[in-house]
Amino acid sequence: MSAALTYHLDRRPEVEAIRALYAAAPLRRPIHDPERIRRMFEGSNVVISAYDGDRLVGLLRGWTDFVWDGYVCDLAVHPAVQKAGVGRRLLELAQGLDEGIQWVLQAAPLAKDYYAHVGWARIENGWKLDRSGWKPGPYEAFQAEHADLAAKA
Repeated sequence: MSAALTYHLDRRPEVEAIRALYAAAPLRRPIHDPERIRRMFEGSNVVISAYDGDRLVGLLRGWTDFVWDGYVCDLAVHPAVQKAGVGRRLLELAQGLDEGIQWVLQAAPLAKDYYAHVGWARIENGWKLDRSGWKPGPYEAFQAEHADLAAKA
């Protein structure tokens, strides 16, 4: 890791860089389907990225109306910079879009305890309807399946 990471609210990473970061993080997303990843980012109005030089090392994807509600869809941090404040900084940048936004997210199982550490409160009044056609399986299987892609991150 270099001494100075840079953060961007206006730089959308290339699909291949996103796929590699998600494989390395690991963040279970449909990285086997680059077109779906492209569409996920096309439909998101909040994309905040972190770079170490030209290397994508952190990424937050979400949606907001910019005044009241916001949803963090993805928060991925490369293992090489985890515990260096990258995730926290990405969340702070999202929060800085407007102080009146209430942000919510669904934590990945590997990160379920992380958000309390950075000041977020657990909510009990959420509901979900599972998507059809997506069963990512255990993290170990995801990592094994995408090890070659993760090595590119």
